[in-house]
Amino acid sequence: MSKQGYSSIGVKVALDETELNYVTGFGDMGGAPASLDSTCLLDSMKHSVLGVQDVGNFEIDYLFDNSDAASDFRVIKGMEGQTEHTLKITLPDGTKFETKGTVSTWVTAVSVNNLIAAKASVALAEDWKVTNPE
Repeated sequence: MSKQGYSSIGVKVALDETELNYVTGFGDMGGAPASLDSTCLLDSMKHSVLGVQDVGNFEIDYLFDNSDAASDFRVIKGMEGQTEHTLKITLPDGTKFETKGTVSTWVTAVSVNNLIAAKASVALAEDWKVTNPE
């Protein structure tokens, strides 16, 4: 019998082979294609056809740490540029999502009585590949 749901505890996020330590959340893995209006003047109801899927940039929220060479911020900052990097996400049941893209990162807004956070953005160069658990 399958499990009814999974906690996000234990989700792994890695850029290239570096697993990120302080991820607090991330965006959708995929998206719906655009709906292109194909309604003609003779039609009494709206018609559409599917267009291109635009998943935009994939964003990863994480806690800021730049204390040493292995810190998430420093590792991700070192990946910025035009080179594509592999993004891998592994869910608790073993399902794996993988894609490639260029990376950028920045510190997000800082406020009183809050942790300093950062965001990484991956401009996706290809669609997600899904590997089912064994």
